[in-house]
Amino acid sequence: MSQPRATLREPARDIDIIHTTELLVVGSGPGGLAAALAAARAGVQVTLVERFGCFGGNLTVVGVEGFAWYRHAQTVEADGIGREFEERAKAMGAAVPESQSLSYEIDSEGFKLVADALVQEAGIHPMLHRMFVAPIMDGGAITGIIVESKAGREAICAQRVIDATGDADVAYRA
Repeated sequence: MSQPRATLREPARDIDIIHTTELLVVGSGPGGLAAALAAARAGVQVTLVERFGCFGGNLTVVGVEGFAWYRHAQTVEADGIGREFEERAKAMGAAVPESQSLSYEIDSEGFKLVADALVQEAGIHPMLHRMFVAPIMDGGAITGIIVESKAGREAICAQRVIDATGDADVAYRA
């Protein structure tokens, strides 16, 4: 039989609202980057929150292949933002042909540079080194998130929130 867990009560506190935006994208892996870029290019005010110090999620932190890792002779090319990343990386010398397909491996450090450039060009407000802690709810709607940074707990409010955490962390806690 397992022992009951010890608990402690965290004191209530006021949390500063440090930013308000139209669209908040939580997570900057391939899905989050594509969502943020597409929305910003459509004229939406976008904020992109990432727990690490760079964009790219697993592409930059773990080092997996790029967007088009299964391109073969019969592949129907979708183009779009993934192709744009690949073309930019190739132009910078940060992508090499992948040995098992017709796609390219994007160097993780090069990917960071491409992501930084595209985020800046699109006018996206980046917020790095911020770990998602909890959703801010208004009834059944997610209206922002609580994050933890070196500054402590912070609140970011938004009209809409996209959960691109990879594990649906925001949705799960909502």
